[in-house]
Amino acid sequence: MLAKIAFGNVRKSVSDFGVYFLTVMLGVAVFYAFNSMTAQQGVLAFSETQEKMFDLLGMVIGGVSAFVALVLVFLVVYANRFLIRRRKKEFGLYLMMGMRVSDVVKIVALESLIVGAASLAAGLVLGFALSQLLLYVTSALFQADVAEAAGFSFVFSADALAQTAAVFVAVFAIAAVLNARTVAKAKLIELLHADRVGEDMRLRSLPLSIMLFAASLAIIGVSYKLLVDNGLTEPSPQFAAATVLVFVGTVLFFYALSGFLLRLVQAVRPLYLRGLNMFTLRQLGSKVNTTFASLSIVCLVLFLAITSVCGGIGIRNALVGSIEASTAYSATVSTNFGAYTSETGYVPVDLGEFGAFAEEQGYDAAAGLRASVRALGAGDFDALVEGAAQVDLLVDPDDGLTMGDVEDASGLVLTDFAGSSVNDGYGVYPVYMMRLSQVNAALELAGKPSISLEEGECAVFSDSDITRGFYERAVELGTTLDVNGHALKLASFHGDTLQTTPVPMNTGAIVVSDDVVPENAAIVQTMLNVQCATDADEAAFGEMMEVVADTSEPDTWPITMSFTRADVLEQSIGLSTVVAYLAIYLGFVLVVACAAILAIQQLSEASDSAPRYGLLRKLGAPEGMVSGSIFMQVLVYFLFPLALAVAHSCCALTVVTDVVAVFGHLDIAETALMCAACFLVVYGAYFAVTFFGARKLAFASE
Repeated sequence: MLAKIAFGNVRKSVSDFGVYFLTVMLGVAVFYAFNSMTAQQGVLAFSETQEKMFDLLGMVIGGVSAFVALVLVFLVVYANRFLIRRRKKEFGLYLMMGMRVSDVVKIVALESLIVGAASLAAGLVLGFALSQLLLYVTSALFQADVAEAAGFSFVFSADALAQTAAVFVAVFAIAAVLNARTVAKAKLIELLHADRVGEDMRLRSLPLSIMLFAASLAIIGVSYKLLVDNGLTEPSPQFAAATVLVFVGTVLFFYALSGFLLRLVQAVRPLYLRGLNMFTLRQLGSKVNTTFASLSIVCLVLFLAITSVCGGIGIRNALVGSIEASTAYSATVSTNFGAYTSETGYVPVDLGEFGAFAEEQGYDAAAGLRASVRALGAGDFDALVEGAAQVDLLVDPDDGLTMGDVEDASGLVLTDFAGSSVNDGYGVYPVYMMRLSQVNAALELAGKPSISLEEGECAVFSDSDITRGFYERAVELGTTLDVNGHALKLASFHGDTLQTTPVPMNTGAIVVSDDVVPENAAIVQTMLNVQCATDADEAAFGEMMEVVADTSEPDTWPITMSFTRADVLEQSIGLSTVVAYLAIYLGFVLVVACAAILAIQQLSEASDSAPRYGLLRKLGAPEGMVSGSIFMQVLVYFLFPLALAVAHSCCALTVVTDVVAVFGHLDIAETALMCAACFLVVYGAYFAVTFFGARKLAFASE
């Protein structure tokens, strides 16, 4: 009999369970799909580097899933609170009819089991489909082929299924225990009159609310300015202050919002008195006033979700977008012979016997590596290398050119172009020199046109978005620099990357004629670029360089870094995919959480206000007008947290763009539009479920 009652209640209250069902179903689907990704290794043709990156992705997803599980526990329990509150009067009637409290608790538990099992099953089916979609997304992002045997069959992970089932069974058990506790502890009079319990207004003074609203906007504005001025490049008191202020400003914004809206609309009397606007506004004021804390949290979580997803996908796009420009050579072998700090200036790196060997070779990297490979018996250097070109980054240790010198000569300020991407004190750092002959040899090796310099001219190379705009403008102004006693005009700007590297790292180096380079110039870094005939030769060259880098033999060339084109492709794509998946996973779960909280709150309010809507209809208000009032309330309730979160995100993303510029160019507009479309689908689904659910509750009252 109890089971029959429970099944009947679920059938009659399908709309009441709608938000609960949707939340659990989406949670199960996403949880299973992302945790089943490790099973993709069996059907994707990964390289060794990609295998390592995919293992890292699995570890990251596993760690994040623990946080996601906690979020889902909160959501399911929160949704259950609405269902229990909605049906307290029904439970009171059961008790009046002679049921024992234990019987009511069993009914509630059976209902939770029925809905939970249905949503778990639907979520797993959706999760199976989503996991198959993720298989092909992973294949595209990692540029790994799907094995032919996999076809279009589902990738199934028994471990992910067991993990998902265990997590959600635990979630349902916790929810059932809390529901039983709520029903068992409630008094009969409380259950029968639960629908008459109102909310206390927290802020009644309209003038005070307007003052607080204005103060909230001012505080948020100050936080924006602090963030934009100081950026995210390093922790600072200003960043901490911006974080605190945006939190305080957001809470004040929603605390004072209801009074401000009321005063604003009242100022336009025709609008205030039209239709049910007066009733709608009072309803909104009551809702926002009593739920300002949760609205503030929802707004801040949405802000975190939007920023993390846009930033994560932005980093991925920047890394992938810069690959073609930064892989012009089959491989690059780099050696650091010096370092430069603001305190000590140029300091040579003590390489011991390896440094002595490099000096004996005249700092000729090709000759040094050729001799090293021969001595170690690691292969034939010349058999693998079709062509090689060395580029040295030089500095005058006594009186070198600095960023401050370029600013003084051009009248420009780097931070006006780079924003917060640069650290304080950047002005003392050197602008490296490169020999024209070496640069042209490197350009020719990459199949690019060479450059020419007239007497009294120099050129500048920078492949970093941080300084590109600064140097382009300096060239336009015809800036003249003092280099080793020579007045050289910046004649041209070039954005070519003169090495194979995962991340563009040249923030600015000037190219000068060989005879302009001072005799005491010191080598900071040597880069040997090579071209190989085939992919097999490239792979063999990379292995050869690993042997040289790992040896302890003194008479060998010192290697600081060595990258082949394949290494850069695999590492960049793998790292960017890990970042993108993490951002999407977290962002989706957080958006679902926020939308579910708003939906449940609105349905609770609609349930409490059902008698008021019934009274409106009795007074002659047409159904269309009542529906319009409900639509406007739900729209404003969903829209305001999202609108303020978008405003926060727009400010934060301007700073994130500066940070991402380290990895490459970021088209934030395209990324933001793509993320907005995905978020609006989920957010819109909850909005629709909430509106129709609230409308049904309102029209169900007599």
